[in-house]
Amino acid sequence: AVVSTQSTGEHHRIIMPVMFPALYIISKDHWNQTIVALVYNVLKTFMEMNNLLFDELTLSYKAERQRERRRDTQREEAWKRIQKLAIKASNFSGTASGVSGSDTG
Repeated sequence: AVVSTQSTGEHHRIIMPVMFPALYIISKDHWNQTIVALVYNVLKTFMEMNNLLFDELTLSYKAERQRERRRDTQREEAWKRIQKLAIKASNFSGTASGVSGSDTG
């Protein structure tokens, strides 16, 4: 959908923050070059309407993506630690049952 500059002109401070993340993602990842060109035009219009707000939104968006990547990395590291602990625990319980001499067979 093409954004009308008339309708967004008066309300750009409300509309830009809502639309910016989706438009940014489409501008980077969409497979259809026609869509990408349309999105670039909308982003360019937003930038011309309020360059300061556009810059703030860009910085904010990139900072949020960095925080998400850090959280993902921390989550992956936590799971790796949990897996190592689980392996150690299973090795320990296997060793402990072998030492006790209990025979289940």
